[in-house]
Amino acid sequence: MKISGGCFCGALRYEADIDPKMIGICHCRDCQLFSGSAFRTATGVPLEHFQFTKGEPNFFDKTADSGLVRRMAFCGTCGSHICSYSDESEEAPFISLRAATADNFEDLVPSFEFFCDSKVTWLPDLERAYKFPRMP
Repeated sequence: MKISGGCFCGALRYEADIDPKMIGICHCRDCQLFSGSAFRTATGVPLEHFQFTKGEPNFFDKTADSGLVRRMAFCGTCGSHICSYSDESEEAPFISLRAATADNFEDLVPSFEFFCDSKVTWLPDLERAYKFPRMP
């Protein structure tokens, strides 16, 4: 499925080819803090299926629970977080694209939830979604 999207102010735009079955919700504490919400909706995209079409993102590196480094890409003007790049040491490098930045976000339905161990208690379960206590 081909999608496009960008940041809040429009300085960054991207295109991606995603697998709609690979859209998930992350409940880890890092994603809660980064999103300012109870969770983050994202999809994994092979590097060769993602490109920025307008603007250049700013970056900062974050160390994940696994010890691997995630390179976070965001808009230097409005601060919107667009995606993160996997650690260069990983066998199959990918982009974790923030689904809410897509122009057609409404069509991107999650099929799984992960880091459910840190899911807030007041959030109801997403029916029909596979659930994992940590990263699958």
